[in-house]
Amino acid sequence: MTTPLHGNVEYVNIDSLETHPENPRQGDIGAISTSITENGWFGTVVAQISSRRVLAGNHRLQAARIAGLATIPVFWVDCDDTQARKILIADNRMSDLASWDEPYLADMLTLLAQQDAIAGTGFDSQDIEDILAASGEMEKPEREPLTCPKCGAEVPLGGKGGKRSRKR
Repeated sequence: MTTPLHGNVEYVNIDSLETHPENPRQGDIGAISTSITENGWFGTVVAQISSRRVLAGNHRLQAARIAGLATIPVFWVDCDDTQARKILIADNRMSDLASWDEPYLADMLTLLAQQDAIAGTGFDSQDIEDILAASGEMEKPEREPLTCPKCGAEVPLGGKGGKRSRKR
């Protein structure tokens, strides 16, 4: 079934929105707040027109309140409560189904660490240490180095060459 969409994104006073009371997801509002501080607001929240309840972005809404934002962009969805629950669950589940390409993630984190720009990524130093240690156990193809567009620093990528595969 296709859900009819309102089709408009508009800036809305955050006090006029409600976090969805049936949201089963628990988010790291502190990490989201740090991301907003470091990176600014990006994206939208998705909300049901009739209830003004947030279907996607409940924790971003809470972090926006902590950050003192007065308005945020909202994409309005015109749906009934059953469809709203499905959207709420689907949005959260899709991130669970995703996975990281750990060698590429390690490369990106290495580049950001060299630029002292890790804050706001949601990764802390222990996470990065664990990812970098794990990536050392993976074979990676040789690739062209990443070049920082601001400072021109190059980060060599790849490693042992050959096909990427987990050692067992």
